[in-house]
Amino acid sequence: MVSEKTLIWVLALEIVPLACAIGVIFGHVAWIWWNKKRSRPVLARARTILVAALGESAPSSDDMSFLIAMPVRLQARLFSNLAPSVGSSHQEQLSAIAEKMGLIVYGEALCKSRWWWKRLYGIRLLTTLGAGDISTQSLFNDWSPWVRAQIAEWAVDHPKPDVIDGLLTQLDDPAGVCRFAAQDSLLRMGNIVIEPLAEYLATESGRKLETAMEVAVSLADPRLLNAALARCHDDVPQVRALAASILGTLGGEEAVNRLAEMLFDITPTVRAASAQSLGSLAHWPAAAKVAPLLADPEWAVRKEAGLALKLFEAPGILFLRRALSSSNSEEADMAQQVLALSGVTEHAFTL
Repeated sequence: MVSEKTLIWVLALEIVPLACAIGVIFGHVAWIWWNKKRSRPVLARARTILVAALGESAPSSDDMSFLIAMPVRLQARLFSNLAPSVGSSHQEQLSAIAEKMGLIVYGEALCKSRWWWKRLYGIRLLTTLGAGDISTQSLFNDWSPWVRAQIAEWAVDHPKPDVIDGLLTQLDDPAGVCRFAAQDSLLRMGNIVIEPLAEYLATESGRKLETAMEVAVSLADPRLLNAALARCHDDVPQVRALAASILGTLGGEEAVNRLAEMLFDITPTVRAASAQSLGSLAHWPAAAKVAPLLADPEWAVRKEAGLALKLFEAPGILFLRRALSSSNSEEADMAQQVLALSGVTEHAFTL
């Protein structure tokens, strides 16, 4: 039998830690409430000063002293809340005030911290301010994927050669969040990345090119034509398919000739991409070469061939109607589906 005294000690050992944990939780909640209540008027005055400053009214010396005297965490919160609602025309003013307050130097110092969450916080702060002079090489190669992704977002406002090179390197990052961030940043930078991207496509090879090719498809700049033509013979099928997609956005005699050749690629995804690109270009002279793909063993290829013929209008419709009498049931079925989608009646054309 366990004695009553022993039971009391056991209960005490269980209750006391639980009571302490509850006390800590309630204490933390109370501290947060008190801290917010105390900081609310400070943030309100600081926000008023900044809004007035953005309205071409420079802060007075007293107002500037007030902003500088604010705790750094409140300074960071102030700019984080205000910056997203400020247009690009006022971004430089906001950054200039933040620099006078020492907030940019603070963010740059955080980027050198040994702790990844401090580095992340520092880059986020600098991203909000659209400023910062930091060592991008170390941050693009940071061990934390969240830091690498954040530096990619920061890079949008700093389209320098070394920064663009860092983004291109991230296109092969093992973390998906970093690859997506790098893609998004390159697309937002626009024309300035075309030449570095074209050089990257010309010098790299293999699967690391896939993400870069996806960026090239979206940018669709004529300066990417030569790189796309070269990649039509890449060893990786997905790279060839993406090259076909780029050619479909650029057009031109060289592009349509190469796309016509790629209709006979050994990989279904490449054949489908080539047919789709010819359709998007509405290059009706290729109808005779696209039509045989209605009998392709892969459904995706048959579908893209049918849709391409539909986009060729009259010449393509003629090939689709001719396919209705094919002995290949899959070819006839696809032609029938596309014609139905096109709203073509039985007597719309006479062969």
